[in-house]
Amino acid sequence: MLIRKKKIPVRELITVGILPSGLKKFIYRLKGYNIGKNVSLGFGSVIIGKDVTIQDNTSIGHMTVIRGRSIHIGRFVKIGSMTFIDTEKIFIDDDARINEQVIIGGIKNPDSYIKIGKRAIIMEYSFLNPTKPLIIGDDTGIGGHCLLFTHGSWLSQLDGYPVAFAPITLGKNVWLPWRVFIMPGVEIGDNVVIGANSLINKSLPANCLAAGTPAKVIKENFPERLPEEKRTSIIYGILDNFVEHLSHNDYNVEKTEIEKGVHLTIRNHETVHHLTYLTESCENGAISGTDNLYVIDYSENSEAGSLENGCKMKVNLRNKKRIGSSQVGEEFVTYISRYGVRFDRLD
Repeated sequence: MLIRKKKIPVRELITVGILPSGLKKFIYRLKGYNIGKNVSLGFGSVIIGKDVTIQDNTSIGHMTVIRGRSIHIGRFVKIGSMTFIDTEKIFIDDDARINEQVIIGGIKNPDSYIKIGKRAIIMEYSFLNPTKPLIIGDDTGIGGHCLLFTHGSWLSQLDGYPVAFAPITLGKNVWLPWRVFIMPGVEIGDNVVIGANSLINKSLPANCLAAGTPAKVIKENFPERLPEEKRTSIIYGILDNFVEHLSHNDYNVEKTEIEKGVHLTIRNHETVHHLTYLTESCENGAISGTDNLYVIDYSENSEAGSLENGCKMKVNLRNKKRIGSSQVGEEFVTYISRYGVRFDRLD
């Protein structure tokens, strides 16, 4: 054999992998890796590459292997334990998440590449094959046990059997529930929902609902825009559920109706936190304290907004942007992601 196939990196696992996170990062920096602040590398995890960048506040779980010629992992990325990523080029953008026991790999070509967009998620036990480029757009979710293959071959093409090598592209805001199979060459447009247990062997347009084996479009112009009254009702329902979530976890929550919104005072025996939801700009809605959050549901003059009145964190439900950080804010954005609401970072 001219080219030796790389298998499980046993030497790296038993030498560098067993080291504590701080020492591991020191060794990787000596090798020329660009490792940011507050990066956590779990026990047994190893990163093997020639051009490696891991940005701030990213965590990689135990016994995870990431191997490629070029590896770029953005900010606030979370990669679970016992995950295996092995392809030529790897790009994972900010706030993306890969859960436990995901496998990304397969036959390698010079153009083998995986790109995972901002806030995208790949859930447990999925297998992704990036022999040809595999692109996953921002805010796209891949459920557990999903299979994405950019190549399909076994029987001889010279005998007339089909062989396929072709990229897969998933647009923004695509949702693949559990056990979806995607074949080589498929392109899925933005804002598409696939039914569980579906087989996708042909490309799908944007803004549709598709399901079946093979999948067919069953609804176009999807989803329908919500009336403002219905949308506001949903938001208040989410806030009520958030209060129940906090109360269940031993916080005392006082809810106060204010002009153009609602204010939550959140206490336990040690701390006080504040959350204010506003449907319009309102000076009387100002909150104070060392840990607070504005939840804004109106368009601001500036896309970035600002942190005024001592506010520590703000999220805008209209443009899906966030700025700043606070304990109650991080808890809220994690909770509201259950409802598919995610925010782009402005800082």
